Amino acid sequence: MKTRFMEKAELCAICYNQIELQGCVDSCGHQFCFSCIHKWSETENTCPICKARFFKITKVQKRKHYRIPLSKQKKVHHVHHKNQSTSIDFLTLLQAAERILTHELHLLFK
Repeated sequence: MKTRFMEKAELCAICYNQIELQGCVDSCGHQFCFSCIHKWSETENTCPICKARFFKITKVQKRKHYRIPLSKQKKVHHVHHKNQSTSIDFLTLLQAAERILTHELHLLFK
């Protein structure tokens, strides 16, 4: 059962539409449409709601629920897709590349 607070939380505070592809800022966790917060970040790096400075936006695909009609099945099945987070953290990628190269060099000179 949705409450009026849950419904508000599912709306983007920038465009006021329902959030489909979610963008979450790292400083405060507020959620917006990814495209809205990405465009916002081109001129501002503070949260539109609380003004906390952010440095990373995480793209999150919302959880999807599917229901098979009862006419086709005796019982209702739900399929849950885990939230899929996608974010690019340059330092993490650089550290991973460094570990791989170090390992390859170690094997080469063994």
